[in-house]
Amino acid sequence: MTFRDNETGAMEPDRKRGGLVVGLRRMPEGETFELDRERRRWVLGSGESCDFTLDDPFVSSRHCVIERRTAGSVVVRDNQSRNGTYVDGNPIEGADLRVGSHLRVGRTTLVAVGAPGGEGRRAVDLMRGHDPALRATIEQAQRAAQTECAVLILGETGTGKDLLARVIHEGSKRCGGPFVAVNCGAIPRELIASELFGHDKGAFTGATEGRDGYFVEADSGTLFLDEIGELPIELQPHLLRALETKQVRRVGGQTDRKVDVRIVAATNRTDGLGTESSRLRLDLYHRLATMVMSLPPLRDRIADLGELVEGMLEELEPEHGAKRVTDEAWHALASYGWPGNVRELRHAVARAVALGGDELGPRDFFQDVVHRRRPATGTPPPDDPIAPYEVVLRSAMVEALQAHGSIRAAASSIGMAKSTFADKARAWGLRTQRKPKLPYTRKK
Repeated sequence: MTFRDNETGAMEPDRKRGGLVVGLRRMPEGETFELDRERRRWVLGSGESCDFTLDDPFVSSRHCVIERRTAGSVVVRDNQSRNGTYVDGNPIEGADLRVGSHLRVGRTTLVAVGAPGGEGRRAVDLMRGHDPALRATIEQAQRAAQTECAVLILGETGTGKDLLARVIHEGSKRCGGPFVAVNCGAIPRELIASELFGHDKGAFTGATEGRDGYFVEADSGTLFLDEIGELPIELQPHLLRALETKQVRRVGGQTDRKVDVRIVAATNRTDGLGTESSRLRLDLYHRLATMVMSLPPLRDRIADLGELVEGMLEELEPEHGAKRVTDEAWHALASYGWPGNVRELRHAVARAVALGGDELGPRDFFQDVVHRRRPATGTPPPDDPIAPYEVVLRSAMVEALQAHGSIRAAASSIGMAKSTFADKARAWGLRTQRKPKLPYTRKK
C-alpha cells in the first residue's frame, strides 16, 4: 500500500482483520509501540512525558489518547491537537482501531498490529468454566450469532456480559466489522445523545466540530450497549426510533443517515424488567429482547473457581513468574461470596500476584482478611482431610455425578478425563447414582 503526500490512504474493508490490537508500528517499517494487554491508557505526542513520544514537529505535545476497553478493543481519541488525528484517512475525535487500521498524527503514520501469528484469543476461549448454566448460555450465544436479531444479556456486574457480546459478534457474519462497546452508565447524562448519534458543529456549547456517534462507528458491525438500564428514560424513544428505522440523526442535524448495526444490549437491573415498573421502557425492552440470555454469578458456579484462578495466574506468569496458591488461600477464595463476580476475582488475583511472594496466602488476595464468607457447596467439616483446593473440585464432581449418574458422563460435563475422574472418585469415596435394577423375570 502506498501513501501520497505523507497522507494515510483509506484501507479497503476487506483488508481489515479481526483480532486483538497489541501494538502500533511506525510506517514505513519502523519501531513498534507495544500496547500491553493489561494496561488501559496511553498518551501519544511529541512531549517527553508521553507514553509514546514522536519526533515530529507537526505532532502536538499530547496529541491523542489511546485506550483499551474492558472487552479488549482499542479506541483512539484526539486530544484537541493542532493538526488533528486521522484513522484510515478520516479525521476523528474518537474511533476504534482494528488490526490493519492506519493512524496518522502530524506527518507520522502508524499501523495497528495484532498478536504474532494471527487473530489473538477469541472471546469464547476467554470464558472459562464448565458450569452447565454457563456453557448453555455460551451455546445459546453462538446460535444467536448466526441470526441478525437483537440480544439482551442479563447478569450481575462482573459476570462477563461484555465477553458474551463479543462471542456473538465474533461468531456472526459481521465479525469483519467493528465491535463498539458503550457503557451507557459511564457517559454524562447531557452527552449521551451526542455520543450515540453524533452532533453537528455548533449544536451546543463546546461543539467546535461535528462528529459521528457510536452508531456510525459501528456501521456494518455490532454495537454493544452495556448497562442499558442506565439510559435516561427521555432518551429511550430516540434509541427505539434508531433501532426501528436503522437511521440516526446527529444532535443539531437536519438529515438522517442510514446505518447497518446489530444491537446487543446488557443490564444488571432486572427488577421489574418487562413491566411498567422497569427503568427500561416496555417498547424498547421488547425491541431489544428478541433473544434473552442470562449469565450466572460466580457464587453459583464456585466449582469453576480453580480453573478461573489458574488461568489468570497463567496469564500473569510471563511478567511476575510462577505463583503457588496455599491451601488456606484456596479455602478463603472458595468461601467468599464474590459480589463483584469474575471481575472482582481478577482484581484480587492481580493484586495478590503484584504484592505477594512465590506463595500466595489469604492476605495477598484480600486487603481485609476478615471478609464476609459464604459456605461453598459441598464444603466438608474443618477436620476433613481433603485440601481446601480440592474442596472445589470434589464439589463439582459430586454435583456432576448427581446430575449425570455415570462417571463417563460426569467427567465429560466438567471437562475432566474419565480415568482421572474415576481415580479421584475412588479415593474420595464418591459413588455414582445408579438406577435400581429391575427384578429378574423369566421369559415365558
